[in-house]
Amino acid sequence: MTRIYTRSGDGGESGLANGERINKTDQLFAVMGDVDELNAQLGMMRALSHDKNIDQQLSKIQHKLFDVGAQVAQYKDNNITQGDVTQLEAWIDTWQDQLEPLKQFILPAGNQAGSAAHLARSICRRAERGAWQAANNHEIEPEVMQYLNRLSDYLFVLARILNGGDEVFWQAG
Repeated sequence: MTRIYTRSGDGGESGLANGERINKTDQLFAVMGDVDELNAQLGMMRALSHDKNIDQQLSKIQHKLFDVGAQVAQYKDNNITQGDVTQLEAWIDTWQDQLEPLKQFILPAGNQAGSAAHLARSICRRAERGAWQAANNHEIEPEVMQYLNRLSDYLFVLARILNGGDEVFWQAG
């Protein structure tokens, strides 16, 4: 890229990976924005966490989120596979083995890194909902939705890990 701006989107349309141009208000662009926001939030988590294993996992996930964005943008190589979903499940199981079972709801709070993970989880859930909406009008591989679904689970467990067991429990009012 020689320039960051192209002016091709100044009229309210933008191009997809397959060459099609669609309106920027299309749900696909909302999903791509949510995935981009999620990826930025994972970058924030990496900056706040000082755990090398967590950093390596989040780095791999950030790369996979670029694959998610490409697939949503109608790049037709399925870069998200069942193996990617299985990898998240393995990480979830490993982290969850280190945690006490939950006996009540927890609030999305805690230290900075744990709170950043809770925020990432909520962004991920929005991206997944948007992907399901976009799939009504565009082809999105089911592995993308599975990946986002599992990623929100991973981020919930990771928030608990990052909070080091110092969780804020919900108290019914």
